[in-house]
Amino acid sequence: MKRLLLLLTALFMMIVMLAGCSSKQSASAPTDAASTTAASAAATEAATETVAPAASETAAQQNSGTIDLEQAKAVALSDAGLEASQVQFTKQKLDTDDGVQKYEIEFTANGYEYEYDIDPKSGNIIEKSKELPD
Repeated sequence: MKRLLLLLTALFMMIVMLAGCSSKQSASAPTDAASTTAASAAATEAATETVAPAASETAAQQNSGTIDLEQAKAVALSDAGLEASQVQFTKQKLDTDDGVQKYEIEFTANGYEYEYDIDPKSGNIIEKSKELPD
């Protein structure tokens, strides 16, 4: 979820910078290199300020090598395209199968049962399913 937010923020900043560059080029008044460089530096600084906290959180998670249960639930919800307010969780726990740890996340929404196995080290989805109840 945080990675997606970082990516969207970076994309937004690039669009803003490109829009600013194209409007400067189409203006009849000439621009000097110093003002263009200053604008680029300001945009880069703003992007760095926006991205830095989330990037440091991600690095801390990678260094610790684990995600918590709430982050695992967020991964599953994001993949399903749902929000916590739209679902009813039926299972949410850290389990070990054949010596391998995984978060087992299960919930229901819109008449479907969702099941996710999430890797607690990487936050990647190991397995998932979406089925109509029996």
